[in-house]
Amino acid sequence: YFYMQKTLLIIGILVVTLFSTACVNKFAVQELNNNAKAMMAEGRVDDAIARLESSIDLDERVFETHYNLAVVYIQAKKYDKAIKSLEKTIELNPDFADAYYSMGVAYEDKAVDIINGEVKDEDGNVKEADENVDEDTETKKELTDAEKTQICDYMTTAIDYYNKYLSKESNSDDKDKVNEKIESLNKDLVKYSVETPSDVKVR
Repeated sequence: YFYMQKTLLIIGILVVTLFSTACVNKFAVQELNNNAKAMMAEGRVDDAIARLESSIDLDERVFETHYNLAVVYIQAKKYDKAIKSLEKTIELNPDFADAYYSMGVAYEDKAVDIINGEVKDEDGNVKEADENVDEDTETKKELTDAEKTQICDYMTTAIDYYNKYLSKESNSDDKDKVNEKIESLNKDLVKYSVETPSDVKVR
């Protein structure tokens, strides 16, 4: 059976609050972000991406825009691009906790894609994965050791980011849910590890 549980991105697109941006760009950036939010509500993901990329072109110093773009990339399953946007978000605002949570989501979903035989390129397109699927039964073939190692690497990275989120949001309402997510991932690390279970370190 394919691994069907996909993580849910509980953080939405942010309202942009700009105090340091030059006035000439301030309202244009806000407008583009607001347009992107409306487009996401309508399911127009590609249009939202285009608006947010235009917003970054106007002013790349606004961490909210990079974060919003990452949220949309995750929705579009463009995880590598989401990670790059989140890295920029954290560079601009290292104390912004939601970026760490969303980074965990991106890495966890990358692991889930490998489990499901849906290895994607940077644009979120499924790579030619015919060799991962049995053509007669259309079921996922046994995972290779290399795939299991990659899955565990992504899950370990996701756990690290979830823990960073908790360290910055120690009193958050979703603390228990995030801890449950970490506990579930630690169990999966044992399941997919190519090492013996006793060698797997709980994060």
